This record gives sequence, structure tokens and C-alpha cells, in this order.
Amino acid sequence: MASTAQGKTVIVTGAAGGLGKAIADAFLAAGANVVICDVNPQRIAAAEEEWTKSYSGKFLTKQTDVSDETAVQELIDAAVAKFGRLDVLVNNAGVMDDFSPVGACSRDQWDRVLGINLNGPYLTCKAAVTQFEKQQESQPQPQPGSIGGVMVNIGSNASFMGFTSGVAYTVSKAGVMALTKNTAGYYGPKGIYCMALLLGGMHGTNIGDAFAHGLNMDMFQRVQASSTPYEPGKTDTAVASVAKYCLFLSDPDIAPSANGSCIVFNRNWPEA
Repeated sequence: MASTAQGKTVIVTGAAGGLGKAIADAFLAAGANVVICDVNPQRIAAAEEEWTKSYSGKFLTKQTDVSDETAVQELIDAAVAKFGRLDVLVNNAGVMDDFSPVGACSRDQWDRVLGINLNGPYLTCKAAVTQFEKQQESQPQPQPGSIGGVMVNIGSNASFMGFTSGVAYTVSKAGVMALTKNTAGYYGPKGIYCMALLLGGMHGTNIGDAFAHGLNMDMFQRVQASSTPYEPGKTDTAVASVAKYCLFLSDPDIAPSANGSCIVFNRNWPEA
């Protein structure tokens, strides 16, 4: 039985490494055309080298800042120019804060975290739905079982829990959940679906890059003390499982029923 991702065009943001690359790998293995963006040129080059061996002609990479509206539109345009259309968007690009509470959070950190984690999904969803609607207008008689487009946003425990990180990350991921539900409510009747995966801690992603510059240890220790400690290999969410879930949600038989869902996928950490 052929994969439902076969021949679809998928954009995954922040996908030259970590979770994003695992998601991109899953779609490529399922036969999709995959477009990734990232801000790290070294990671992009490494992904290109790896994929050229197995998926030549099936992928496109672009160095893109998702908080830049012009750059986001160029990403969408490049995907359509190469593969003819867009079917799925996975908003994975994200950065962590340093666990600063509001009184200690610098304006620079606030702007950077919300710029990538919340403005980024807003800009990519905005550009994607515009493209989805354009495609629908050009095909007034959709094929049986076809859908207009799917957007999967990567949220977090912080989307629904107020004390798992610093203020900037918490607000950004809560906003992602609101963006998901509002978008699903308006575009669902048009056959364009939006959902989110609210993830727990994950080992082997790039989100911890933010910690290289230090942590607000007082806040970090208070957060750690308020719940079951995070233990890689025991409480972490499997990256490969998240990738499979994104593929599952993009299935045209699943997406309509999942529309608006903000699915907690965190290995029950912290315990519900």
C-alpha cells in the first residue's frame, strides 16, 4: 500500500538537525518532496550531503530566518517553484530561553524567543494558507480524498503549563496553541487543517543550544523542584516517535478529525 505522503510537498522549518531533521527524514522515507529551512549553514550543508546520496531531486534546502516575513515568503515560493505545490507545513523551528522570569528577562531575549517561536509560525502559517487557497482556486473540482493543506505546529508542555521554563518560552508556546486553534476554526471548513503536538523534554534536539550562554539558576532550580525531574532515557519523548506522529497527522483520512487538536505527547512528564 502506497504511503499517503507519496508525492506531496512538505516544508519543515528548523530542520537541518535535531527533531526537525528527524521529521524531514520521515517524510522523505515516505516518498514526499521535502523542503527544509534552517539558520545554521553548517547543518544545512551536512543534511544536503547526506540526502543527496538517497534522495537526490526530492529535497530543497534554504537558509531562512522564520521571523523574517520576506524570507518566509521566499521559502514558500521556492518550494512551489521546485515541486509545483505545497501540501504540508511543519512548524518546528524554535529556541529555548534561559529560564529567566519576567523581572530578569531581557527585552532582547523576549524579542528573539517570541520572534522565532511565535512570530515564525504566524508568518509561515499565513504564507502557507495563502498558497493552499491559491491551489484550491486553481482546482475547483478537488479529487476524492484530497484536502487543501495541513499545518502541524510543534508546541510544548509550556503551551499549557505555566511553570516549566522561563517567561519568554512559556508565552511563545502558549501562543502557538492559540494560533493553532484559531487557524483550525477558520480554515477547517475550507479543507485546510491545523493541529499541534505539545511535546515534553527531548534528548538529541538542538533546542538546548540556548543554554550555552548560561541559565537563570534560581528559576531553573524552582522549576525542577516543582515536578518530577527530567531524566534522559526515562522521561524524554522519543524524537523518532514525534516524526511518525507528524506523518500520521498529515494523512488525509486523519487531518480533518485532528483539526484543532493540541495533542499532549510528552511521555506523561511531568505526570498529568
